[in-house]
Amino acid sequence: MTPIVQTLDGRGPLPAAADAGLRVMASAPLHGGELTGMVDQELADLIRPGLTPAQACVLAVASCPGVTDVLVAASGTSHWREAADAVAQPSLTAAKLREITGVLASA
Repeated sequence: MTPIVQTLDGRGPLPAAADAGLRVMASAPLHGGELTGMVDQELADLIRPGLTPAQACVLAVASCPGVTDVLVAASGTSHWREAADAVAQPSLTAAKLREITGVLASA
């Protein structure tokens, strides 16, 4: 969550890349699958009701200001579809991203 917090505060590499006109590709938004074990359905519903934990993680990364693309790997068609559906969601607001990072920081 550190890059998201930094970006929301207007610091770090993402705002610098955006200022330079660069595209930012977020790779491994599920951190090799680790995040899906850390995000329960309650947190997923806080991020966006109706999404799976994996989708909520992908949406949070895709919503980070300055991120232009999200690179995902999937083990099958259903996982690709799930990731595509998450990225197709309206982006989370800065206020929602702050709320999420606050919840995670207090955990």
